[in-house]
Amino acid sequence: MNYQDFESAWYLGLIITSFFVVMLAGFWMAMRRVRHLFVAGDTMSGWLAMGASFFTFIFFLSLCLSLLILLVVRGSG
Repeated sequence: MNYQDFESAWYLGLIITSFFVVMLAGFWMAMRRVRHLFVAGDTMSGWLAMGASFFTFIFFLSLCLSLLILLVVRGSG
């Protein structure tokens, strides 16, 4: 293992971590808006927004995990 391998892994880890934090903050903000929809009585829009937000969260989470798995696989051999 040389220095360049460690450097690229470090930068990729920082990018993935920052992406994950931004994704969690966006999901939290979307869920706050969905709560307002439910309180206002618009339950159908609330359920649709919650489903879309959850699907997007799972999609981006799988992207982050696949990047991390790729990093481990490439680093091990």
